[in-house]
Amino acid sequence: MKRLLSALDARFMASAPPERLATVRFLCGAFAVGYFILRGHVMADFRHAPGVFAPVGIASVLSSPLPAALPFVIYLLTLGAGVAFTLGFRFRLSGPLFALLSLWVTSYRNSWGMIFHNDNLLVMHLIVLGGCDAAAALSFDAGRRGPVVDGPRFGWPLKLLSILTALAYVLAGVAKLKGTGLSWLHGDVLRNYIAYDALRKLQIGSFASPLAPYLVQVEWPFAALSIMTMVLELVGPVVIWFPRLALVWALGLWGFHLGVLVSMAIAFPYPLSGIAFAPLFRCERVWQLGGLRRVRGRLFPARPV
Repeated sequence: MKRLLSALDARFMASAPPERLATVRFLCGAFAVGYFILRGHVMADFRHAPGVFAPVGIASVLSSPLPAALPFVIYLLTLGAGVAFTLGFRFRLSGPLFALLSLWVTSYRNSWGMIFHNDNLLVMHLIVLGGCDAAAALSFDAGRRGPVVDGPRFGWPLKLLSILTALAYVLAGVAKLKGTGLSWLHGDVLRNYIAYDALRKLQIGSFASPLAPYLVQVEWPFAALSIMTMVLELVGPVVIWFPRLALVWALGLWGFHLGVLVSMAIAFPYPLSGIAFAPLFRCERVWQLGGLRRVRGRLFPARPV
């Protein structure tokens, strides 16, 4: 047992450079701000009948909708805190503030008839980043601090972010097994679901994948795709323990999300962006690419990577 605990401690508390955690902060923050801007029409405007309001998450403290102008004000505060979070400006305040505001605006939006589960992983990542020292480098705050050396305080948040990503997919795999059992592996469930999704969207006048009617006519690939999907979703914890598998795992899941987009016109923006998998890799190397080196030099006090 002591050997296992020592191994777990060595894995979870491994040292990492501050630039790696800071790069994840920058990527997640920039994505979140852009995502919230693009989704502003459903995150800031709730002029619906009060009967539609069914509070979930932290919005459950409410018994009735907020005054119409207040969600818009909170939304603007969220964007402002998000910019500060991304740039690492007054991060001790902006970090937790943006995380909590993101949790609120997504919970409040989900309280109006439909729950968007694809927001959950992004918000959980923001909460972890907002609660750790993710602005020790590549930030406005870093200019007011002395030299920062690599250490476990930059490593454990990355490991926790990776674990959260893995667990999100494990839960998706367990949900499939709970809902359909091992019949999911036969491929018929996936094939029928694609057909049902396309037919339902066509009936209600929504946009359906133009490829779906052709894809469901071919039977043989669906068993292999169903098995591959299940394996990718359930092996996440193994990947966390053996990081060398991370690239294959991340590319497989990215391909899975691309397949969902093509076959059902359903987008999961955070995984599709690749940023959901950034904590698994040495993502600070992105700043060495061409123009990004100049961007880094203009935005943040430089420390060699």
